[in-house]
Amino acid sequence: EGNILAEYLSPGFPVPGELFTNKIHSPDALQTVEEEGFRYNVMVRKISAEKAGRRHDVLITTAYDTGLHDEFLSQLKRWLMWFNGALIFISVFLGWLATKIGLKPLNEINRLTSAITVNNLSERLPSRHLPSELLTTVSEFNNMLERLENSFRRLSEFSSDIAHELRTPVSNLMMQTQVALSRERDAESYREVLFSNLEELGRLARMSSDMLFLAKSENGLMTLEKQDVALRTELDELIEFYEPLAGESGKTFLIAGQATVSGDSLMLRRAFSNLLTNAIKYSPDNVTVQVTIREEAGQASVSLSNPTRDMTQEKLGRLFDRFYRGDASRKHTSDGAGLGLSITRSIILAHQGELNVDQSGNIITFTVILPVSLDGVTDQSLSAHA
Repeated sequence: EGNILAEYLSPGFPVPGELFTNKIHSPDALQTVEEEGFRYNVMVRKISAEKAGRRHDVLITTAYDTGLHDEFLSQLKRWLMWFNGALIFISVFLGWLATKIGLKPLNEINRLTSAITVNNLSERLPSRHLPSELLTTVSEFNNMLERLENSFRRLSEFSSDIAHELRTPVSNLMMQTQVALSRERDAESYREVLFSNLEELGRLARMSSDMLFLAKSENGLMTLEKQDVALRTELDELIEFYEPLAGESGKTFLIAGQATVSGDSLMLRRAFSNLLTNAIKYSPDNVTVQVTIREEAGQASVSLSNPTRDMTQEKLGRLFDRFYRGDASRKHTSDGAGLGLSITRSIILAHQGELNVDQSGNIITFTVILPVSLDGVTDQSLSAHA
């Protein structure tokens, strides 16, 4: 620890070794020293005089110039900074480009949908050149447009039909009243006019009542007084009631089966009455209307089959439309307003049931499916009514 002499220095070293030795306070530890604008890593190793075989301790100082490495690291940092900046720019650009290309089909869909209005609901979104992720969405959207188009078409036809149905009795009322007022008449003549007007007013009242019934059923305002309803009993009574009307054209009824359901007796009677009336009106003379009742798998079905004429698939699909009679001439061939089957379907749907219609050859079949009562019976029987 006494006097330390530098007995050997590496040739060409620009800084005297004593400067490092004087600044090193922790021998055997790598330290950094800056001298004369240079930066060095310095290691000082102390060897005792006894080990060195000398009179004084020996200090061995090793210094390594780190300037080249520091310059390399600085340059590397600059390169990395520019490289990272370029990567960020490229990433942002590629992300924008991918988003623009990826959203191009969606933007096209948005453009097309914004052009669809009530006046051109027949337009459909193209499914060509679309990614698979959008095919399902476009398909469902087109299905929705088809449903909307059908709804608007039926609404337009309904408005036209109701205007036609209301115009006829109102015109009759006005004409008959004008004729009655055109000159003096006796009491009997006025009475005849009033009776005729009463018939038209009754038709208007029935039409208004039927439309109100449909409006309530569609908005869930129809109240059901459920009880066990024996379908065979109800249909037997209805057939007995309609037998005189059917007999005028030589029609007969054949009924088979039995089932009990849970429902509103009056509403179900009205529904089946509409179906029987429809079978009598639109079947040829001297035919048999087959009524079959079945019960299976917790459901009861009532099928009414009868021959028909001039029934096409287009007409078959519109039988449940309001005011639809299937005749393009719109002439009144009956006292009905074309609401019977619509009311029947509403009643069946209100009972959580189904009403279907099928045609095989010239035989048309209406099938009513209803949930059975827990106390229902399944005995089958057969009877004929002339």
